[in-house]
Amino acid sequence: MDTMLMIYIGIGLLLSNIITFLIANIIANNKIKNFKSINIAVETKKKELEITNDEFELINFETQNLQELKKNADSIKQSLDSDTYTLAEVRKELSSTSENLNKENQQLYSLMSKIDLYSRINEFVDVGHYEMPTYLYDTSARFAEEIRRTREQQKELITNKEAVTCDVTVSFGGNASAAKSVLDGQIKLILSAFNIETDSLIGKVSPSNFPKILERIEKLANTLEKSAISLHCGFNIEYVELKMEECRLQYQFTLKKKEEQDEQRQIKEQIREEQRAIKEYEKAIADAEKEEKLYRNLLEKARKHLELANDEERLIAQQKIEVLELQLAEAEAKEQRAKSMAEQTRKGHVYVISNIGSFGENVYKIGLTRRLEPMDRVKELGDASVPFSFDVHAMIYVEDAPALESALHREFTHKRVNAVNLRKEFFTTDLDSIKNAVNKIAGVDAEFNTTVLAQEYYESKRLSAAS
Repeated sequence: MDTMLMIYIGIGLLLSNIITFLIANIIANNKIKNFKSINIAVETKKKELEITNDEFELINFETQNLQELKKNADSIKQSLDSDTYTLAEVRKELSSTSENLNKENQQLYSLMSKIDLYSRINEFVDVGHYEMPTYLYDTSARFAEEIRRTREQQKELITNKEAVTCDVTVSFGGNASAAKSVLDGQIKLILSAFNIETDSLIGKVSPSNFPKILERIEKLANTLEKSAISLHCGFNIEYVELKMEECRLQYQFTLKKKEEQDEQRQIKEQIREEQRAIKEYEKAIADAEKEEKLYRNLLEKARKHLELANDEERLIAQQKIEVLELQLAEAEAKEQRAKSMAEQTRKGHVYVISNIGSFGENVYKIGLTRRLEPMDRVKELGDASVPFSFDVHAMIYVEDAPALESALHREFTHKRVNAVNLRKEFFTTDLDSIKNAVNKIAGVDAEFNTTVLAQEYYESKRLSAAS
């Protein structure tokens, strides 16, 4: 019994130990699991902490960059403010410089216009072309008056002994009287030589030599001064400038006088053209009245014949009367048209013609005619004075032909073939430009024939080549 009890007690203790061991193992396993879980959590936190540290370092880096940028921005702002102020100063200086430059350019232009109104004249005079000047005055009489005033100023300088100056300290062996006599003689000599030579030069001034004459006047003054250099004599610059001014005025006076003469000739030619037109109208009216009277008499006779005619003759007479009535109406219309044209003599045709065989390509004559048959005028122009006939490109009928012609001449004045004689109405241009000008000035969409036939010219070339 005791043994069994001991066995039971032993078994109980064993079971108790086993249970205790199992419980301990379970607890240990739970602790291990908790420890692993804690370790995992710690590792996770470490990784989160590392990420947070990286983010913190990135933010810190960016913050430092922002601080650097802020410092740079402040520096840039200061630099920008400084540059803006400098720019404003530069602009003020530039504006002031521009104003000064404009003033100096105006002064230069004024001086250049006084020195030489034809800066490139030598390039064109060899081919008979030069630019017309911007005239200082409107009439040749005003130029003549200015020339007279300029010569009066020259005389005043001569009278006051200011045209040529000499060194008064020059003497000959202490003889002041002899020195004065020599100096007076020298002044008279060089002044006489200068005046005679410059007057001769001014009298020969023309478009081809105008700049050269100004140079020769200046060179002449320098040469004469050198001849009297030992006596210390020289020209007063004002006197030389007056001579050059006289040359400029004389040149413009010559051109203006010729222009006025050309205008007078043009007016006279216009009057002659009007008189020719009036005579044509009067003749046309007289012819129309005569024709009308003839048809009226024939019609009256035909009507009387109709009253006496039999049935067979009546039909023929009636047809004859109808024809005569139609002819009478045409004669009356012709008479009315001629009377209307005679009453309004400014009506006419502005024509555009060319003659490639005589004047070359792109050269056109722009003129006007008031004749009832405008082609008669074109035929006159193509007479024996030119080797070939003209081609007609436009024949524009307008209410005021002289006004349109004058406006077209002004439009193409810089393209004149002959810039001196304005009665020569030839222009170097193209048909499109002329057509556009007609449309702009007169508001007329005129019909232009752009074909250049030049039959006589091309046929002559063909025959010449064949021979």
